Amino acid sequence: MSKIPSTENIISELANGWLTIWFNRVEKRNALSKELIMDLFQILDEVHDDRSVRGIIFRGKGGTFCAGADLKVFQEIINAGDNSRELATDASHLVGKLFQTISTCPQITVSAVEGAAMAGGFGIACTTDLLVTMANARYALTETRIGLTPAQIAPYVINRLGFAQAKKLMLLGTSFNGQKAFEIGMADYVSQTEDEFSEFLADIKEQVRKCAPNAVALTKDILSENHDIDTIRAAKYFSDCIVHSEGKEGFTSFFEKREPDWISEN
Repeated sequence: MSKIPSTENIISELANGWLTIWFNRVEKRNALSKELIMDLFQILDEVHDDRSVRGIIFRGKGGTFCAGADLKVFQEIINAGDNSRELATDASHLVGKLFQTISTCPQITVSAVEGAAMAGGFGIACTTDLLVTMANARYALTETRIGLTPAQIAPYVINRLGFAQAKKLMLLGTSFNGQKAFEIGMADYVSQTEDEFSEFLADIKEQVRKCAPNAVALTKDILSENHDIDTIRAAKYFSDCIVHSEGKEGFTSFFEKREPDWISEN
């Protein structure tokens, strides 16, 4: 069995054939920094070919699953002048590769969502095979509300929810709870209590134990054949937004805690 490292941003727990990956940037609501993403790449690469690791659970410390990308990083990109587009493209592509890496893990993957799963955190929840949520968890694709596009996330949201539901959530940026996530087919299990939450995770582990690990890996490979994601094109769309005046206004208004100027009085 693999020896899994923990880092400043990630706590790894390996027990009984299951790897639990805890996002651990509590002070940043577990936002996706470059360092955290690189740590995830390292850990997922470590277990990729290890069939003794039967499944991977993603969770967040501090009562939040993941608040998405670290917006202060994107503010720095906006202020980088002529380098803004290149930096935005690189940052978006990195996140896209993370989603792709999680979605193509040969093991069963589970998002265990407590608290907020926003933007990129929403994306991670849609890339995993299964989603267990607390009923009071919060979800939103907030990108369009700050002048961006959920370019890297979109294919995974569509795959999980279907086109019509995904379109509504991406265009409106509406927030909803875990109970609603279950009702619209995003979540596979919804829990009213912490005990029930733990019971669902235990049941998933027991079900996976009965499945042959190599057969699971091959089945996942077959299922992913028709869902190749063009992360480079998605990164271009994202960088187009971040260097646009709307992207600049979106981030400025966010940090100034005011509404962006495209919100009409009417």
